[in-house]
Amino acid sequence: MAEDISHHDGRRRRCPMLGHDVPFAYCRAPGSEIPCRRVFDCWWETFEVEAFVRAHYREADVAKTLAPRQDKADTIVELIERARKAAEKKT
Repeated sequence: MAEDISHHDGRRRRCPMLGHDVPFAYCRAPGSEIPCRRVFDCWWETFEVEAFVRAHYREADVAKTLAPRQDKADTIVELIERARKAAEKKT
């Protein structure tokens, strides 16, 4: 039987993105349904995090977690385009 998804939630480590300690619970669900994209890099020395994630998440979610991050410039252009389209719909 697979371990409970909250089994490692009490473990803590310093988050390189936030700059302070966070529990694993935050890393596996940082305001979204899928784990943080850095979960494998941060936790691999502590426990078998890849096996854990693969056991508890759909393959599509694992793929999203492993996908390369979108370039900041592309993100800004995308947000500007969305705002422009939303403004056009209002007028």
